[in-house]
Amino acid sequence: MNLLKLQKRKGISPLIATLLLIAIAVAASVLTYSWVMSMIGSQSGQAQTQVRIDSVTYTDENTVTVAIRNTGSIDATVESVWVRPNTAGSTWYKAEVSVTAQVGKAVDATCALIDPDLIVNTSYVFRVTTTTGFYYEFISTTPATL
Repeated sequence: MNLLKLQKRKGISPLIATLLLIAIAVAASVLTYSWVMSMIGSQSGQAQTQVRIDSVTYTDENTVTVAIRNTGSIDATVESVWVRPNTAGSTWYKAEVSVTAQVGKAVDATCALIDPDLIVNTSYVFRVTTTTGFYYEFISTTPATL
């Protein structure tokens, strides 16, 4: 008796099944396309923004001037300068700046470091970060006198 009931049941028609599969495939394609395009857009902005540190000048124990050159293809706005001793596990210290370097030009960013007090003859890592997320690191050693 159960066998007769199963034989009388009908599934969805092949036409409806085909339409459902097409709709699912189109929706998945649209989602994948939008995700890929957003990834490409964010990566291309970062790839066009490139800066480098030309030099670091030490004014005193808490102040440095970082010479930043824009080597990218669009103007770059530097939002922060980070510094830490060049030792494993050391802490980064942040100095807020807001300087814009035009394409191919250099700009100076003077930073008042809250922590740490710079120590003479010590190697430090400096990192500049742009508003697009690009960063560049530079290692510099403090002079014998500050």
